[in-house]
Amino acid sequence: MTAFDQTLAQLPDVPGVYMMVGRDGEILYIGKAVSLRNRVRSYFQESADHHARTVAMVERVADVRTIVVTNEVEALILEANLIKRHQPPFNVRLRDDKRYPYLKVTNEPFPRVVFTRMVKDDGARYFGPYTNAHGLRELIDLVRLVFPLRTCREPIDGRRKRPCLQYHIKRCLAPCVGYQSEAEYDAMIGEVVLFLEGKQDSLLARLQNEMAQAAEQYNFEAAARLRDRLVHVRRVTEGQKVVWRSRVDMDLVAIARARGQACVQVFLVRGGKLIGQENFILDGVYDQTDATLIGEFFKQFYTARTASAPENARLSVARVARDNQVPVPEKARARTPSPASSAVPKEVLVADLPDERSTIEAWLSSLKGQRVRILQPLRGARAEYLRLVRENAEQNLKAFLAHQEVQETAQASSLAELADALELPEPPHRIECYDVSNIGGTNPVASMVVFVEGRPRKSEYRRFKIQYDRGPNDFAMMQETLRRRLRYLRRATDENEPLERELARKERFNKKPDLLLIDGGKGQLSAVVEVMEELDMTGLPVAGLAKEHEWLYLPDQSEPIVLPPGSPGLHLVMRIRDEAHRFAVTYHRQRRSKGMTRSALDALEGIGPVRKKRILAAFGSVAAIKRASLDEIVAVKGMTPALASRVKAALGE
Repeated sequence: MTAFDQTLAQLPDVPGVYMMVGRDGEILYIGKAVSLRNRVRSYFQESADHHARTVAMVERVADVRTIVVTNEVEALILEANLIKRHQPPFNVRLRDDKRYPYLKVTNEPFPRVVFTRMVKDDGARYFGPYTNAHGLRELIDLVRLVFPLRTCREPIDGRRKRPCLQYHIKRCLAPCVGYQSEAEYDAMIGEVVLFLEGKQDSLLARLQNEMAQAAEQYNFEAAARLRDRLVHVRRVTEGQKVVWRSRVDMDLVAIARARGQACVQVFLVRGGKLIGQENFILDGVYDQTDATLIGEFFKQFYTARTASAPENARLSVARVARDNQVPVPEKARARTPSPASSAVPKEVLVADLPDERSTIEAWLSSLKGQRVRILQPLRGARAEYLRLVRENAEQNLKAFLAHQEVQETAQASSLAELADALELPEPPHRIECYDVSNIGGTNPVASMVVFVEGRPRKSEYRRFKIQYDRGPNDFAMMQETLRRRLRYLRRATDENEPLERELARKERFNKKPDLLLIDGGKGQLSAVVEVMEELDMTGLPVAGLAKEHEWLYLPDQSEPIVLPPGSPGLHLVMRIRDEAHRFAVTYHRQRRSKGMTRSALDALEGIGPVRKKRILAAFGSVAAIKRASLDEIVAVKGMTPALASRVKAALGE
């Protein structure tokens, strides 16, 4: 009996989640089961009649991992989280779901409304996900126009003496200088949440009442601000379509399919009004039924929308999205209830009832805290409106397929032209481009961008902090970059060192490119060829792109290759080169900015970022710290006499 057979024989007869793992460690498929033993073993029975796609998956399985849970609802939650995290190729997946942005109302004193792509359990309120980042930024601009919220990250500690420009243009009420109390600001945040939840009627009533009270107290300036806010909210409300006269909260979901693709359309109805709509393209559709696709969509869609709600510790999954927000002080109390209460409606109307309907209903009910029903209207106004949702899904799918067809045609044409010009045996499926950025040899960096099938693969971009420090030498810097990159390919192709091959397989650099594109002319190309000869990797196709005339150079060829102006191949290489340049320059600016903000305090042992910030806030500059006495420095929070003496000595007392 093999080790794999032993794994199958030892599977427990309990609810849980299983992960099919390939020979290279890749997770191929994630599923859940009431009985792990029965479900997993059914894949490997000789008499089983599986779909061709399932057969292909089973042939690649080398191991099965399982996680035992208490019941079906827990299994459903864990399955959805794991699919979102690992994006297995044989699962139905929301296309690029992990990149969807959210609107965040921060959990801090005097909260802000910000754009983020990371959802954390930090007590903040999250609204989304949104499929259109530009549309979300416009919504944030609208919120800031209607509600004068602060946009700065400056600590509100009473030290600021005068308000900034935002106050003078009436975009902020200057809580930083005490012109607005925290209670007043919190009341406005409550209005923002009502606005974002689509509860404009309640908000209008509150604003009308507050405006009347301000007028009665002869506070006409406040009354005028409330009046302007009323006008903006009414304009938004007038643009919203009333779906039902009853103030019902529901989501309407329909699916459209064509040419092996599927699009799910969601209409969000709150208080009887249509407040938004989203459409999602699904990956991994194949021959799944509409009921199966709707069920898989529900798991991932509502998991994403309620992702900031606290999760059971045993089911928590590390989120890998990046957050561009630096840490801020959090309120000791949560300002609002769980986002699931507004993200999950009381009713979900569908054109096709999902598989595992009862389990999904139980899960959604547990998230919302009250019963949630999934209904399939067959006649009446709701059925008619659901038909409209399906028509929107069909239209969006047609637009997506048309755009995809145009894109694929252009990409295929550009890759074919590039292969013909460079005399490659086939179109380059994976292209890597490299660029170096520095100013006079200072803060040198390099970038590596990856294009797969003519499209950027940003998750595989890499940046290099150059170690070469002997002045400006772009050739040596490019050589260092390629040497650090190509050594992983040499490990992966060394058949005599299985351990090295195994290590290389786990590295992120182990994918072999079909073309190396160097941003530069003959000089940079010759430098790279030297590295390739050194590493015995001359078989890799490589070309240099000179900026002046957009000419391509090949090793051992003196004459450049000139692509026709305006040709698809030229547009592709220029796009790749520009992306490499952008990525390198951005990193170089980050390093240069960081170097410019360094001070003599950074090199002192015991003076970390917090103490440094406190000292500079207390004295204003390094020169002022030099002039300060030891007692004045010790008075700063966190400082000791020993640290103060060290600071004075380092600054040249």
